[in-house]
Amino acid sequence: MKIRCKNCYRVLEPQEEYCKNCGTHSIEIQKAMQTGDYGGGPVYRLKMGLILFLIIAFIGSGIFTIIFGTFTSDATESVFNKSNSLLVTSIICTAVLYIVNYKSLKDFFWNGNWKQLLGLISISVIFLVMTFFLPKISSITKVLPNFITSYLHSGTARWFSGKNTNVSFVLLSLILVILVEEFLFRRLLIDVLDEHTMLGDLMIVLITTLISTVLDFAWMMAPETIIVSLVLNMVCSGLYMYSNRSLIISIIFRILVVAIQFIIYLV
Repeated sequence: MKIRCKNCYRVLEPQEEYCKNCGTHSIEIQKAMQTGDYGGGPVYRLKMGLILFLIIAFIGSGIFTIIFGTFTSDATESVFNKSNSLLVTSIICTAVLYIVNYKSLKDFFWNGNWKQLLGLISISVIFLVMTFFLPKISSITKVLPNFITSYLHSGTARWFSGKNTNVSFVLLSLILVILVEEFLFRRLLIDVLDEHTMLGDLMIVLITTLISTVLDFAWMMAPETIIVSLVLNMVCSGLYMYSNRSLIISIIFRILVVAIQFIIYLV
């Protein structure tokens, strides 16, 4: 983040406590030199990410749902309104978050070792099997929202065609949702809690799980997925903590969970 001189509005350098142009003292630079935080650290990125998420995903989702609703008079076509709203907001969220945070993506995928990788794969397989059976237990333990499962199970769903929407667009929107949530809720949130609090690993996992589940619900607005979302977020937070802060395993895990559900409902 740029820090400017209050007098001449010149951009100051990281160690420039007194402006070289007019000599005005900068309190912001003084604080940054003392704390080492020049506005581009994890706290700043998390704040910006959450603000963007709430504006685009939460508020934007409702706005786009209303907009797409004007294109169809059939109330049963809610999948068209909701799925296209989710697609648009997920594309915007993904683009904005990754453009803003591109400098911190160098170790985005993998930073662990082979022992951790094998352990994470084993854990992921166990929970993949679990998510296969969870939707069969109850109507409130679904992986996918009702509007998506109803569409996939309707017999009219097509991968690249359809009256108002298609399977490929719905799947793409969910994959983009995963990328946004993993980066924002897993990477940025856990990093801030880990670096700026005295909380232990277990407490960080629990707090992250609760926050990410609530915000995931705010975006998807699907109460039937809350329980599964809680389980998935807890597993993914643990995977991230155990892999030297790498996201590739949790991303692949969540994508496989969604893909398997799509196959189940389409077959």
